[in-house]
Amino acid sequence: MITGYDTVFITGVRVDDAIRAMLDDLHRRWPAMVVALTGTSHEGFAAWDSARQMPVGTGDVLVARDPQMERRWDDVGYRLMEGDEGPFAVLYEPVVPPLVEIQFNEDPYGRGDFTFDPYSATMVAAGLSLVTVVTPDADSPFSRRILDGLGQALIHRGSSTGNAAATLLRGAGEAGER
Repeated sequence: MITGYDTVFITGVRVDDAIRAMLDDLHRRWPAMVVALTGTSHEGFAAWDSARQMPVGTGDVLVARDPQMERRWDDVGYRLMEGDEGPFAVLYEPVVPPLVEIQFNEDPYGRGDFTFDPYSATMVAAGLSLVTVVTPDADSPFSRRILDGLGQALIHRGSSTGNAAATLLRGAGEAGER
């Protein structure tokens, strides 16, 4: 069983562009980074320099710091390895149901000047995408850096396109079998 920690973003921006931007940024830190992409002509893992064509709309992106991390991934799964870094995956697809019940656990209006009680809401999901990021854990500096980097890339893509639906909802939980 290979497990990790799932964090889900919901966004109205073009996901493939945001993931590419986040990976370009990470590549500066991980110059030997390798990725495996579904829905492209690349089979298996390849160097990021040659595999930058992201699938549009729906895709799975597996990311390792270098070929050595990729080889160990099958043995140790989504675990922090040398340098307190680990492999991660980004899976994305359109939200299918047109209406989705959600719960706000913090004030969506950002007022913060009163006691907040969580409440349910209905989200109109037309044109939105689910982005699931599987990291080794929830709270390590590495996992936070990956999640924050993707979150910022999604926000930047939304603000640069004027997309009002770029606001992110994030939920997390332990991943099941992978």
